[in-house]
Amino acid sequence: MDARFTAEQDEIRSALRDLLRRRCGPAESRSAAGTPAGYDPELWTALARQLGLPGLALPEEYGGVGCSVTELALACEETGRVLAATPLLSTAVLVAPLILALGTETQRADLLPRLASGSLTAALAAPPGTALALTADNTGDWSGGGRAGGVQARPAPATVTGPPRPTTAATAAGGQAAGSTSRTTPPPLGAPAEQRPTEPPADAVPGGPGPAPSEGAAAPAKPPSPTPGPTPERRTTAPAEPRSGTAVGQTAPAPPLRGSGWRLYGQVDQVLDGHSAGLLLVAAHAGGFARSRTLLFLVPGDAPGLVRTRQTALDATRPQARIQLRDVEAELLGTDDGADVLGALARTGDTAAAVLACEAVGAADRVLEMTVEYVGQREQFGRAIGSFQAVKHRLADVYVQLQAARSAAYFAAWAAVHEGQRAGGLALAQALEALRTAAAEGIQLHGGIGFTWEHETQRYFKRATADELLFGPPHRLRARAADAARLFARAEVTV
Repeated sequence: MDARFTAEQDEIRSALRDLLRRRCGPAESRSAAGTPAGYDPELWTALARQLGLPGLALPEEYGGVGCSVTELALACEETGRVLAATPLLSTAVLVAPLILALGTETQRADLLPRLASGSLTAALAAPPGTALALTADNTGDWSGGGRAGGVQARPAPATVTGPPRPTTAATAAGGQAAGSTSRTTPPPLGAPAEQRPTEPPADAVPGGPGPAPSEGAAAPAKPPSPTPGPTPERRTTAPAEPRSGTAVGQTAPAPPLRGSGWRLYGQVDQVLDGHSAGLLLVAAHAGGFARSRTLLFLVPGDAPGLVRTRQTALDATRPQARIQLRDVEAELLGTDDGADVLGALARTGDTAAAVLACEAVGAADRVLEMTVEYVGQREQFGRAIGSFQAVKHRLADVYVQLQAARSAAYFAAWAAVHEGQRAGGLALAQALEALRTAAAEGIQLHGGIGFTWEHETQRYFKRATADELLFGPPHRLRARAADAARLFARAEVTV
């Protein structure tokens, strides 16, 4: 690993820092977080048009810049410094890689260019910590698992386009076996009464009460109809002719079906940017217990039956929403086998953790700068409080922890583009601890003003806490990394 930045990486960081300094100060960040969308559309457009930030890690054939995840992570370090309220994380870090990895060529060609240009934003409707395999194995029941909760998926009702297939030799031959009962075709729900089938008379059913009338015998009088009107028509299934190539008595192949879509129902909470995204990527459980699997589905933001409610978030720059799907029609991402969905989610989780680690490092670096600047100006007992040894030691400890987190984050960003290297979870754990420590010390060393809503240090503390709630606290991130590396697996020792 070469720890030096390339000229292109330095240019990306410099240009982005300059743009954010002009367009995303503390006042602008607070104002954008308070809008209904939760971000500033003009800033998002500028980031997309001037720097190509949403498509920074997407291939050029889909409208992207063609850089790697490393450059995207370094860019997010700059957005983390100013706590920029943008849909960059949900769109470019969580959703776009999944569409690139699992989507069909048609889906990629349709969605990725719009995501890269910033004209379309997206959100991942799934619990991030578990679904992305950051805090636990993602093969569990987090998507529903056939039980209540999560989101359930079922194929949309299909309509038979061909004739009904024969079920017995008698019906296949064109007749009905003696003594068999005629089957009525159930009418559609909501059909009028005159279209509903009537039950056959009791004397027509073998074993029914009363003998059948003999020839010449007078037919029994029918009771008068209680209400005038047309006699209900009995609808029966006509016998079908055997298909060519199918022997009599054998089952014919199933007729083709119309409608291969899916229907989703369920609820997901704490969906990042879920209230404003134009596209939702929903993780749902399909197949029940017989063929249980997790699939990803594309749902437009204006789909009928979709209810989105913005939730109160601890960090206003991380807007979240509750997604309710009430029999919503959805498009399957990729194929129906679901073979690599969990693997793609885990790989995306590792990449997202590396990006989040760099973002947290940028935030911690900025809050440390503010604190050092303040203690150099605030005077007590006739001298700046930054000259006291106790204050120096506290800030030195924060600096050491920050640099360790920076090294871990940079390594994770580099390892994200190399197969077999997964260090995102550990880097995120160290970066979140560094951010929490830096923000907490900043609040303490700022004195009473550090606790106020108007000051900036409390916003960085909220960012650290909100990321821990969304993606996992450090101790769970480390435990998951230890399990994945089998550090505590029992092994036989040969002496």
